[in-house]
Amino acid sequence: MHYSRSQKIFHVLKEYGNNVIKHTYPEISPELGCTTIYIANNTGILRNNVSMELNTALKQDRVLKINGKPVLYIEKTLLEKTYNIHLHKNIFSNFIEFKNYLTGITSMDNPLPILTTKIPTRHQNFPAPPVYEKNLHTGKNHDVFDNLIGISDDLYTQSKQAKAAILYPPNGLHTLITGPTGSGKTTFANIMYRYAIEMKTLKKNAPFIIFNCSDYAENTQLLLSHLFGHTKGAFTGAFKETTGLVGQADGGILFLDEIHRLPPEGQEMLFSLIDHGKYRKLGESENFHKANVLILAATTENPQSAILKTFFRRIPILITLPMLSERPLKVRMKFINHFFQTEAKIIKKPLIVSKEVIKVLLTYKCSGNIGQLHNDIQVLCANAFIENVLSVNPNNTPGITIKLSQLTDNLKNEFFQSTSHRQGLYKTFNFNDITSITFDGTNDQLSDLLIKDDYAVNAAFYEDILKTAQSFYKDGIAIETIKEKIHSKLHRQKNNINDNKKVKIDKEILNKIVNTDIIHLIKNHLSKTKDYFDTNDNKMIYSLALHLEMLKDRLENGQSATGINVKDISAKYPNEYVLSKNICSDAAKLFAMAIPPEEIAIIASFFHTIKQNKSSFIPIIVVCHGRSTASSMVEVVKALMGNPEIYAIDMPLDAKIDTTLTLAIDLSKRINTPRGILMLVDMGSLVDFGDMINAKFPATIKTINNISTPLLLEAARRCMMPDITLNDIARLLNNQFIYTSQLQTESSISNSFSWAEGVDLQLFNKIITSLSDITTFIDVKKATDLLGQSLHEVLTNYNQTITDNIFVKFIFHSICMLERVIRKEALPYKNYSTLKKSHYDLFDTIQKSFSPIEEIYGIVIPVTELSYVVEMFLLFLPPTLKK
Repeated sequence: MHYSRSQKIFHVLKEYGNNVIKHTYPEISPELGCTTIYIANNTGILRNNVSMELNTALKQDRVLKINGKPVLYIEKTLLEKTYNIHLHKNIFSNFIEFKNYLTGITSMDNPLPILTTKIPTRHQNFPAPPVYEKNLHTGKNHDVFDNLIGISDDLYTQSKQAKAAILYPPNGLHTLITGPTGSGKTTFANIMYRYAIEMKTLKKNAPFIIFNCSDYAENTQLLLSHLFGHTKGAFTGAFKETTGLVGQADGGILFLDEIHRLPPEGQEMLFSLIDHGKYRKLGESENFHKANVLILAATTENPQSAILKTFFRRIPILITLPMLSERPLKVRMKFINHFFQTEAKIIKKPLIVSKEVIKVLLTYKCSGNIGQLHNDIQVLCANAFIENVLSVNPNNTPGITIKLSQLTDNLKNEFFQSTSHRQGLYKTFNFNDITSITFDGTNDQLSDLLIKDDYAVNAAFYEDILKTAQSFYKDGIAIETIKEKIHSKLHRQKNNINDNKKVKIDKEILNKIVNTDIIHLIKNHLSKTKDYFDTNDNKMIYSLALHLEMLKDRLENGQSATGINVKDISAKYPNEYVLSKNICSDAAKLFAMAIPPEEIAIIASFFHTIKQNKSSFIPIIVVCHGRSTASSMVEVVKALMGNPEIYAIDMPLDAKIDTTLTLAIDLSKRINTPRGILMLVDMGSLVDFGDMINAKFPATIKTINNISTPLLLEAARRCMMPDITLNDIARLLNNQFIYTSQLQTESSISNSFSWAEGVDLQLFNKIITSLSDITTFIDVKKATDLLGQSLHEVLTNYNQTITDNIFVKFIFHSICMLERVIRKEALPYKNYSTLKKSHYDLFDTIQKSFSPIEEIYGIVIPVTELSYVVEMFLLFLPPTLKK
C-alpha cells in the first residue's frame, strides 16, 4: 500500500510524541516537541519538504508549532487526548509560553483529573510495530533475535538467513526482505542492524538510514539527489553541495523500503555502489566517492517481476516474511499476549479480556497482518479505557474489562469473513476452564492455554523445512517461498544441470547456517548406500542437515514429534529406517542428546520419498572391462549432465563373469523402475548381460554395446526426458551409432574444421547432436566451429594442443554460456577482479579470442562469464603457464 508523504510524517510525529509521554508524563517537557531534522531522518523525506507539510498541517490546525532554535512541532490531537484538554492556540513564540499556556488550561478549564496515561490511538496503514517477546534471554550465548516473536516457531530459517547476511565476510551480504504490508519488514531490518552492532560487525555508532523509495518514484532527479547527494549547481535550486543518504550511511546500513517503487534509473545507479563500493553525486562526471554500505531492501511485490533482474541478481539473500494468516496460532497468540501486556503497562491497570474476544483475535481475517492486529488491539483497549474512565467508580474496579460489545465493526466483519484457524483453535488452546484472561504487564498467559505442541513434526512439516532450505540453493539467495512437494522439487532439481560455481556459493552461505560436522556425518552414511542415494546431491544433504540442526534446537526445548507410527514406517521402509537410525545415532552423539524414534521415522520417510522419485528417470547401468573404465566414464557424464541415475560396474580383466553378473543382478533389483533399465556395455560377453539378468530377475532391460563417452552423454540426456520410452531410447542410440559410423567413413572433420585435427570424429558429432537438442538460439555446428577456433587460439598461445577432454568441457560450457548471454541471464562471479589480476595474461588472451564470436552474435560476454572460462583453463594448463 502506498502512503502519502504527510501520512509518513504524521506517523513519525505521533510515534515520537507517544514515546516521550511514556517517560515524562505528567511533566510538560521540552522533549515533547519534535524537530524537522528528526522527522527527515526517520522518513527519508527531505527536510524542506517536511517543513512544508508541517506548515500545511499547522494551517489545518493539526499540529502545534513552538518557535525557537530549533523549531518544535507537536501533534495536537495527541496532546489534547493525553491531558484531556482543548487547545485554541497552535503557535507559540517559545517553550515557556507554550508551557504556561498548557498549565493554565489544565488548571482552570479541565473539570476532570489529568489522565495518568495516554488513551491508545490507532495508527492505521503504517508499518508493523516491534514484534518482540518478553526478554527472557540475558546470557552471552543469546542475541537480539532471541527476543523476536516466532524465532522458535516459524521465523527460525529467516533469522538464520539474516545472521548469515550480517556475519558473511568481509562486510555482509546485501539482503531483500519480502512480505505483505504489516508483516514486520522494517522491524526485521532494524533487528538485523542491532544484531550487527551486537556482533561488532558494525561500530556502536554506525548509521542506520531509512529511505522510502516511493517518495521520489516520479522524480528521478530528486531521487538521485536525495540518495547520492549533489554538487552545487547540479540543477536549479542546488545552492550548495549535499552528502546524500548513501554518504550518510557509510559504515552502516541503508534500508530501502518499497524498493519496487525505485525507478529503473535509480536501481541502476546503485550498481556501482553494490559492485565496487563507489558512487557519484548528481552533477559529477569524474570524481568517485567511496562508501562501505550494507543494503537492506524491502518490498511487498514479487521481486522477480517488480525490480530489474540485473538488480535482483546483485542481492544474494532473499528473506520472506509470512502473512499473519500463514503463521501458527501459537505465534498469533504470542502477538496478542505481547500487545495486551504492552497496553496494560501503558494504562497501568490490568486488562481483563474475555475468552470470546481472544477467540475472535485468533481467528479473524486480519488482512493488515501484524500491524492491523496491533491497531485493533489498541482500539479495543481505547474503547474499554474510555468506558472505565466514564464509569461511576473508575478507581474501584480491579482492572479494565474488554468484552465482545467493544469490538469495532471492521473487526466483526473480518471475523465473519474468515474461515481459517477455526478447527485448529480448540486443538491448540484450552478455553474450557476459563472465562477471561488477565494481562497485567508481567505474566505470560500462554502456558495454561496451550494443550498441543506445535512442534509435532509430520511429513508435511518436513517438506516445509526442505522447501526453506531449497531456497538457499537458487542463485545463492535466501528464502524463496515455493510450496511444492518433495518429489516435484527433486524432479525439478534433477532436470537442471547444476552449475558448480553456484553450488560452491551455496555451500559458503549454508555453512554459515548449519554445522559442517552434521554435513560430513550425513555424507559418510550416504556414501555407504551410493546405489540408493547420490552423495553429490548437495541440496538433499544440506536440507537434511538443516532439519537435524532445527531438531537439536527443538529437543533442547523439550519439543519432539508425536503421533508418528514408528512401527509401521520401519516395517514399510526397512532400509531407509536403518539408514536414518544410523545417521541419528551419530547425530545423537554429536548433540549429546537422545533422538526419539518418531524423529528417526520422519527422516526414514524422507529417504523413501527421494528413493521413489528416482523412478522419474530411466536408470543406466554401465558395464566395461577394466578396473576403472566404467567408473571414470560415469563420473564425467554425471558431472556434465547432472543425471544421478547412472551406475558403474567395473570388470577387471581377471574378474569372473559370474561375479560381475551377480553385481549387475543385485544392482538391477535395487534400481529397477516401471520404465525399465538401460544397460550400456563395451564388448564381448557383456552384450548378453541384459538377457542373463532377465533370466534371473523379471525386468525390462535394453542393452547397447560399443559404449563411448559421447554415447553415454546422449543416453543420459535421453533418460532424463519424462515422456520417452526405453524402446525409443534404444532405437535412437542405435541409429545415432550407425549415423556416426557412416560419417566417419565418409570424411574427416579436419577437412571442414582446420582446428579440429586430433579431435575424435565420433565425439565431435555426438557433441553437436547432443547440444542441438538443448539449445534455442545457437546453431550448434556453427558455434562449435567458432568456439573451436577460439579454443585453438588460446591453446596455441600456450603451446598446447586440443585434447578430447578439453574439447568436450570447453564446448559444452561455452555454448551454454552463449545461450545465457543471448538471453541476458549471465552468471555472476564474486571477486572476478582478483582472478583477473592474478591471471591477467590468460584473462586477456581468452577475452581476445572471443572477440570474433561477440561480433558475429552481436553480444558482449561479461567478465563474470569469462571468469568461469579462465577457471576452466587453469585446470588444463601446466602450472608454469598460469599467469
